[in-house]
Amino acid sequence: LKLALSQGADLVGGCPYKDENPHKHIEMVFDLAEQFDVDVDFHLDFDLDPQGSSIPKLVEETIKRHYQGRVSIGHVTKLSAMDKDKRMEMAALLKFADITLTVLPATDIFLNGRDYDTLIPRGMVNANELLAMGINTTISSNNILNAFTPYGDASLIRMANMYANITQLAKDEQIAEVFDMISKNAAKLLSRQTEIKVGAPATLVILEAKDAVEAIRINSQAIAGFKNGKQTFCNEVAHICFE
Repeated sequence: LKLALSQGADLVGGCPYKDENPHKHIEMVFDLAEQFDVDVDFHLDFDLDPQGSSIPKLVEETIKRHYQGRVSIGHVTKLSAMDKDKRMEMAALLKFADITLTVLPATDIFLNGRDYDTLIPRGMVNANELLAMGINTTISSNNILNAFTPYGDASLIRMANMYANITQLAKDEQIAEVFDMISKNAAKLLSRQTEIKVGAPATLVILEAKDAVEAIRINSQAIAGFKNGKQTFCNEVAHICFE
């Protein structure tokens, strides 16, 4: 990690739940982050045991090192196994430390709940619930086409559609929040902007939908993409054919 950071890597990450000493793991990652002045991301609390969360330790280190707004966490499926009072307690800590949470639907539901024979749990956090508390929440894909996530095509619209379906969302305002999780909220995490205006980077994706809500509901296709003003891909718009 030190070699990568010394050669220009601009983010450091960790996976405390795979370490015999998760608290020490978190401290070591923050040590590196401070040394190279980079942001931090953790794969955290990836199981369905409501006990033993690393969130309190993470928040402690974030505050101690003045890293508010510079930390993100993925999975955190323990939250889905906690009763509401405990879940809200953990969420309040995340808000206090300004930590972003990323839900990874395809991996979370594929790997969790394998020891259940009936009423298999979804094993995925309701990000809308945390968003309502003022926490920045995003949606992404942990991996694509590997042992942990054997499905996927890099479409965030598809991932958001999957999340909304699993979370049983129906209202337009809830779906609009989901769209924000793969656009505005994700841009905030990466310190990027999403407003289309003169002078902004021409980096955008055009969707075959009338608005953000429809894009999520119908799992709309991306018909064109641009990176810094240069078109990088295109897909033909669907047409109805008559004989």
